[in-house]
Amino acid sequence: MVGADQPVRGAVARRAGAPHRLQPRGVDRYAAETVIAGDVVLDRCRAQAEQMIPEVLVRHQPVASDLRLVVSALRIAAALERMGDLAVHIAKVVLMRHPVGVVPQPAVPVPAQLADAVTRMADKTTVLLATRDRLDAMQFGLDDDEVDAAQERLLSMLVSGWPYGVESAIDLALVGRYHERYADQAVNVARQVVNLDAGTLRR
Repeated sequence: MVGADQPVRGAVARRAGAPHRLQPRGVDRYAAETVIAGDVVLDRCRAQAEQMIPEVLVRHQPVASDLRLVVSALRIAAALERMGDLAVHIAKVVLMRHPVGVVPQPAVPVPAQLADAVTRMADKTTVLLATRDRLDAMQFGLDDDEVDAAQERLLSMLVSGWPYGVESAIDLALVGRYHERYADQAVNVARQVVNLDAGTLRR
């Protein structure tokens, strides 16, 4: 039964850097297009994982721990696919504004902090899927707090006399929200790792 989530691991390793490649320090059309094209791979990996599970259940006589692994693998695959979708949303904003940057240069530091925090969580997610270390997984809540704090700073900047126009403010609000939700999905992955170790099926 072990390995039901294996097909998604390689994909998330390739996709984990998506927010980093789309950080608002410039305009990288190639990076945005690469993220969009790669989403098909992640969708295919989730479908592959889901197709494997019925076959495994038929061939084996699963015990409770096996069923926990199956349920967690399905939830992890769903969270990873959602992370890919959110990275695509960010990429589409970048392409929509190309060749102009999404963030005016004087305002870059605040959204860059948010992107950096999310990128660290993405990198940790890749490692966690390989190690399934429960202690590392439990640290994701603290990492998510850092993302939430960065998102609050971004929103505060947007409502405090933003001088670059309504369109720019809307773009940044959306991008910030996509980053925040990406981090939330990374927390969902970590929660499933903790659940596996604890022998539970909590959401």
